[in-house]
Amino acid sequence: MKKHMELQRPSAHLLLIFFVSQLLFACAQRPSDELIQQYKQPSYTVKPGVESENQFKVNQITQYQPGKNGIAVLSDGISAFAARIALIEEAQLSIDAQYYMIKEDMTGAIFLGNLIGAADRGVRVRLLIDDINTSNYDDVLKAMALHDNIEVRVFNPFYDRTFRATNMVGDFERLNSRMHNKSLTIDGLITVVGGRNIGDEYFSAKDDLEFSDIDAIALGPIVDEVNQAFDLYWNNIRSYPIESLNTKQIDIQAQYRRLEQQIFKNSVKSFVVAHLRYAKLIEDKTFRDYLYWCDGRLLVDHPNKDGDFASDVSTNLASVLEQSEQSILLSSPYFVPGEEGTSGLIELAHKGIDVSVITNSLAATDVAAVHSGYKKYRKRLVEGNVFLYEVKPDAKQKQRLAFFGKGASRASLHSKVFVIDEEKLFIGSFNWDPRSINLNTEMGLLLTCPNLAYLVFNAVHDELPFKSYLLELDDKQQLEWVETFREQAEVRYDSEPKASGWRKFQAWIVGLLPIEDQL
Repeated sequence: MKKHMELQRPSAHLLLIFFVSQLLFACAQRPSDELIQQYKQPSYTVKPGVESENQFKVNQITQYQPGKNGIAVLSDGISAFAARIALIEEAQLSIDAQYYMIKEDMTGAIFLGNLIGAADRGVRVRLLIDDINTSNYDDVLKAMALHDNIEVRVFNPFYDRTFRATNMVGDFERLNSRMHNKSLTIDGLITVVGGRNIGDEYFSAKDDLEFSDIDAIALGPIVDEVNQAFDLYWNNIRSYPIESLNTKQIDIQAQYRRLEQQIFKNSVKSFVVAHLRYAKLIEDKTFRDYLYWCDGRLLVDHPNKDGDFASDVSTNLASVLEQSEQSILLSSPYFVPGEEGTSGLIELAHKGIDVSVITNSLAATDVAAVHSGYKKYRKRLVEGNVFLYEVKPDAKQKQRLAFFGKGASRASLHSKVFVIDEEKLFIGSFNWDPRSINLNTEMGLLLTCPNLAYLVFNAVHDELPFKSYLLELDDKQQLEWVETFREQAEVRYDSEPKASGWRKFQAWIVGLLPIEDQL
């Protein structure tokens, strides 16, 4: 027995040493001010002069709508990506890109490769990315930053670049707040704002999952607000030059070859076709024919998530919803309204306002944990006359063109759209959940644009019965899911349709935990 006990002690010691070492890693130090300042100098949007070709094009388009914003909606994935690449190739002076996530996949590589190509022809590139998903691209981002015309900054970074997860142990409160903003602006003149990150599933380039999402191309006065917001984040203390975080020696050409390999191991035929179409469209004056002319403003959170900031997203959206008179259509893939939000929506419905909420079903969501926070409010919302729709996992995109030549095996809602009274429209990154409201920074366009709002409202409602389940109460006042078909009788389910037992278990077990404020 004594010999057995002695054999156990070294294992316990090793375990203790392991946990102590992890805690030490978790307490990684912030880069020194001297190192940060070596690579970080304030910079701001550069606007082109009157002789600029792109300025001339924008003036030609906007001259008959002074003071208005030209808005074009990007609803299908491949066109949304093609438009971004076409804009990058049109840039003559500057590119400002701000994203929550750029994935290490084909579209991520194409996007970064095109930024490098723009820099090679003399365009100033500023790339600001949240640090939640940069680990695989750390060396690529460092290689890009070594280009004379590229600066890369990382928002709210993990100081230890090797053992990132352990950073959360000692620095959870800081690292739990992320930059969820998404924008791409060229020459300070044209911007793309919306819900899409840069990754295959957002752009119809993944064969097992497709996110249904929406962005808007904008030009006009609202672009200046996007420029100001970018500069605010870019120069904020929470934005760190990648060189101050990744201090390794980098083989630049090896990292560039890595991007090329990611691109060419996949077929890009569909992208090329769409890209050429968008490139011609943006070059041509007929781009004006695709624009809706709107009043509007940018809603954007302060980088420090200051709730008193004048353009705070959740505060301003709540005010707009409270002023609604006829109808509200909310699309939020991660929908956790909480007690206050649930009561607010029910109160609006009781005033006679048509309130419809679209979110993911358990089978469609990519985050089962969020579903666990949402499902506790479903019955109250339905009882309160709120129309609740859950997107089906096999909801196909209309006339979908995929990189891989076929529809993805699973669909998931990712669009964040609010339509109020078929007159006002919000397109952005904001989910109606505690994380977007209290923790993450968000942004989006709030537009007063009856023609466009009416179009979006009706386009969504026309397809909604066939792409989602409507939640109702059965004779026993229990929830049921109604599936509608075009040419056959409806089907009713008494539990989460098409969700596996494992998914149901995940949502149930997470629902037992007191973590709603983190969802």
